[in-house]
Amino acid sequence: MAVDESKTEQGFDVHCPLDINYHQWTLRVAGQNPEKFELLYADKVLYQGKLELINNGEPLDVSEAQWKFRHRHDRIEQWCQLHHVNKLSINMNYFFHDQALVIEYLARNSIPTRLDIRHEIVPLDSVENDKPSHSEKLDWQRCRHGLPSESIRHSIKPDLFREAFSATQWIVLDKM
Repeated sequence: MAVDESKTEQGFDVHCPLDINYHQWTLRVAGQNPEKFELLYADKVLYQGKLELINNGEPLDVSEAQWKFRHRHDRIEQWCQLHHVNKLSINMNYFFHDQALVIEYLARNSIPTRLDIRHEIVPLDSVENDKPSHSEKLDWQRCRHGLPSESIRHSIKPDLFREAFSATQWIVLDKM
């Protein structure tokens, strides 16, 4: 997985992680492994997330993506363009809001497809802190914002159609 250093925040070291904080919570995205994140509480990793990109039911490989970053004190934005059949633009925003970690996803493709983007989030055992918890897999709160390609038949200019995907995933922090 490569990071395009020309489009990163000035002074950004791709080998140093990007962090945002909320009380004792820290979200960390590492430049050298940008498809993953860690969520820490009081400097202990409690959750790890790994990006899943699915197109028409098939997982896509994001290992060759050229990720770009923008880091502000309260938000991390990362984006890339993948070449899959045609150019696929992906954008993700990470931020804390109303006692939750929120991840917003947006993708655009010039051909109609069924995109799905999310992070597989794994809670870590608080004692071992290196193995997935033995508790049952949690159904993370997630909202997919419609299926835009369903409206293509109603489009006035279908030749200008661009598939769009939008979703939000969040971890409610006060539930932990």
